[in-house]
Amino acid sequence: MSFVLLRRVGLVLACGVLAVLGSAVPPPALAQESPPPPAYTLRTVPADLSRVQDGDPLQVVVSGLPAGSLAQLKVCPTQLPDNLLKPDFSTGSVQWVPDHDFGSRVRNYCAEEFSDELTGQRSGTHNVTRVRSRTSGDVVFDVTVPRGQSKPGFVGFDPKYTNFDKDENFPWADNPLLSQDPATGTQIRTRSWSYSCDENTPCALTLEIVGADAAGNPFDVFDNSKVFRPAAPGLTVRGCGGIGQQTLNASMPERFGRTAVAWNQLLCGPTAGEQPTTIVGETEDAGLKAFDTGASDVVVTGSGSALASQTVREREYVPAGLNAAVVASTGWSPTDTDDNGSPLISQVTAPFSMTFDELALMLSHGGQNPDSTGRGGIFRDDSAFVARNPALAKVQASPLPSEFLNPVVRAGADPTALFWGLTGEAGAGTVPAAVSSVLTRSAPSSWQFPALKEIYGDAAGKSPEVITDLGVLDPGANPQHNVDAKVGQLAVRKAVDSVMTGTSSSCFGGCLNWVVTDLATARAYGWKPVALPNANGQFVEPTEASLQAAANSMKEGPDGTLQPGTATDPAAYPLTFAEYVAAPVNPLVDAQCAPLTAKQAELATVLRMARNGGQGVLAPGLAPLTPVLAGEAETRAAKIGTGTAAEACQEREEAKNPPPAGSTGTGGTATPASNPAAAANTPAAAVGPAPAAVPTQASVLAAKNLADSVAIPPFAGAGVLGALIPLLALLVLTTLPSLTAYATAGRPAPPWLSRTVARFRFRRGGVA
Repeated sequence: MSFVLLRRVGLVLACGVLAVLGSAVPPPALAQESPPPPAYTLRTVPADLSRVQDGDPLQVVVSGLPAGSLAQLKVCPTQLPDNLLKPDFSTGSVQWVPDHDFGSRVRNYCAEEFSDELTGQRSGTHNVTRVRSRTSGDVVFDVTVPRGQSKPGFVGFDPKYTNFDKDENFPWADNPLLSQDPATGTQIRTRSWSYSCDENTPCALTLEIVGADAAGNPFDVFDNSKVFRPAAPGLTVRGCGGIGQQTLNASMPERFGRTAVAWNQLLCGPTAGEQPTTIVGETEDAGLKAFDTGASDVVVTGSGSALASQTVREREYVPAGLNAAVVASTGWSPTDTDDNGSPLISQVTAPFSMTFDELALMLSHGGQNPDSTGRGGIFRDDSAFVARNPALAKVQASPLPSEFLNPVVRAGADPTALFWGLTGEAGAGTVPAAVSSVLTRSAPSSWQFPALKEIYGDAAGKSPEVITDLGVLDPGANPQHNVDAKVGQLAVRKAVDSVMTGTSSSCFGGCLNWVVTDLATARAYGWKPVALPNANGQFVEPTEASLQAAANSMKEGPDGTLQPGTATDPAAYPLTFAEYVAAPVNPLVDAQCAPLTAKQAELATVLRMARNGGQGVLAPGLAPLTPVLAGEAETRAAKIGTGTAAEACQEREEAKNPPPAGSTGTGGTATPASNPAAAANTPAAAVGPAPAAVPTQASVLAAKNLADSVAIPPFAGAGVLGALIPLLALLVLTTLPSLTAYATAGRPAPPWLSRTVARFRFRRGGVA
C-alpha cells in the first residue's frame, strides 16, 4: 500500500514539474500567436557550417531583439523525437495524451550534458545562456564547434526512454529495469537516450529566445535552422585520388598544414588525381633531419639552417609565404554592459600592446606569484602594462576585485588545474627562435631568469639567450611555469579551452590565457595577437601589410633566409618570418641512384604552383610574398634538380654519417658556428656507442615534452598520413608542482596559493 502511495506521490510531483515548466515558459504556439515573434536575424561565423571541425571557433549572433532579451544555446539532434506524453486531467482522471510542443521536445531531448571529444570534458557550447548587449543590441555566443556525444540519460515522459516502471500510474512505460545499485540508486534499463554529432550525424544549433516586446508581451521562440556537421580535427584533402607513386613526402610544422592542404586541393582537386604531397607533421628540426637523410623530399621551415642539426644535402630555401611569431591572448573581459547597465563579459577582440621588456619578463620570470614578482609583476594594478590596456585593467577578481587577486586572473594562473596562464608548442621551432633572438637584442636586462639559485640552478640570473624550444624557459627540478609547453597544437588548444569558451570557474569578472605561437595558428583558433613595438617604438599588430613591410626591410642571413627582428620599416611587425620550402638542388633518385624523372617533374609543379596560384590560397594569418620575394622564389626554384644523380646519391650516403660540426659535407652548407641556436643543435661526430647519459636540465625538459605528447593524437595527414619519424623513447620525469615545489625549494608557499588550494579542498569536501 505504501509503495502505491509512493508511486502516486511521484506522479503528482512529476505533473507538478510539468505544470511549473508550463507556467514559467509560455508554450511557443501561444507566444507566437499573440504577439508575433520579433523579427530577429541569426548569423554564424563561419557562415558555412558544413565543413567545420571539432574545436573551430564559432560565433552565433542574434540581432534585432528588444531590450532585455536573452537566449540559450543548445546542441540538439536535427530530428527531435516526437514521443512525449503529458497528463490530461480534463476528464477528472489522469489521461496520458501526446505532447507535441516543440519547446517540451527541446527541453527533454537536448541532453543536459554534451561531451566534447577534443577536450575530453563537458562541451562549453551546450546549455549556454547569453543576454543582450546594450552597446550592440545583439546576443552573442562565442563558443567552439563541439563533436561528440550527449551523456546517456532518461527521458521521463517518453515510453521508450523513461525511468518509470510500468504500472497503473504509468501504463505506457516500456523501458524495463535491468539492475539497480542499492548504494547509489543508479539504474540500468533496457534503453537510455543519447545522440551524437559528427560529420555523418549532423546536429542543430538550437536557440531558445526569450523576452518581451515594447508593450510588455512576452515571447518565447525556438530556432534550429543552423545545422552543422563537425569533423574530427585534422587535415583532409577532399576529392583527390590519394597517395600515388609520384607523391612527394613533405615534412612540415603543424602551422603550415592548412596551407599544404589548400595547395594539394588546388592541384589534384579539379581532376581527382593523386595528391602532390603527403603531409608529414613534425617539429622543424626533425623535418630538416628527415630532409637531409632523404626520408622527405621537401621540408617547410621558417628558420633555414638555424634549426638544422646537419646540412649535408644541398638545398635552396624557396620563399612560400610570410608568417610571424606572436604572443596571443584568449579570454573574456567585462568591456560591455547589458540592457540593465550591469557589466557583461565579452570575448577579447581589441589587441593588447606590450613592450619587449614586458614580453621578456612574461616569458622568463615565472608564472607563480603574479601579484608580486611572477611574470615580472606586469599584471599588477600599478603596472604600465595594465595601465596601457583598458580591457586588461577591467579583468578583475570576482565577486570582489582585489589588488591581491586581480593579477592572478589577468595572468591566467589556475593552481587547481596546474596551469599558469602561458603556454605554447614544445619542440624546436621558428617561433621560440624568433622571439628569443629579438629579446636577446632588444630587452637584454629583462630577458633573464630570476636570481634564485635554489630554483633556477646555474641558470639563475642569466639570460636564456637564443633558444629553439620553449621548454628551455622552465629549467630546474622545481618548475616555475614560465611557459607550460605542450606537444602539438591540440594540446595547447586543450590547455586554454575553459578560458577560450568563457566557462572557466574564474571567468565572472573576466579571464585570460596567453599563448606563444605563430600568426596562422592564432588565426585558426581565434586567439588575438598582441601588438609589439617596431623599430621606432610604436606598437604594430601582425597583419598582411605589416608582415610585407617587414619582409621588404629585413636582412638576409648566410643561408639566404630572412632574419626576424631586423626589419627597419616603421610599418613592420618585428617578429615576422618567411616560410620556406627547402628543396634539393640535386635530383631526386631511387634506391639504385637512378633519377626519378616523373617525381622531379611533380616537385617542379608544386613549386611553380606555390609561387603563383598557391599565393591566393594561403591559410588565414599567412601573407603573400612581396614582389621581391616572389622574384627570389623564381630564381631559387630554377636551381632545384640541376645537379647530378651521382651527387644526390653521395649526399644520401654521407647524411647517414654526417661530418663533424663546423665542417662542410658534399654539396652542403656549413652551419655558422656563430649561431648559438644552430650550434646547440649540431651533434658531434659519431665515434662509437655513446656512454650512459647523465640527467641534465635539457634531458629533463625533453622528457617532460614527451610526456605531454603521450595522450595527444598525431598531426593528421592529408588523406593517407605519411609515416612519421619515430620519437626517441625517453624516461618521463615528473615533478611535484604547486605547494610541493615550494616545500622542496625550502620556501614558504605564497598566501594566495595556500588560500586557493584551501578553498578548492573545502569545495571538494562540501560536494563529497
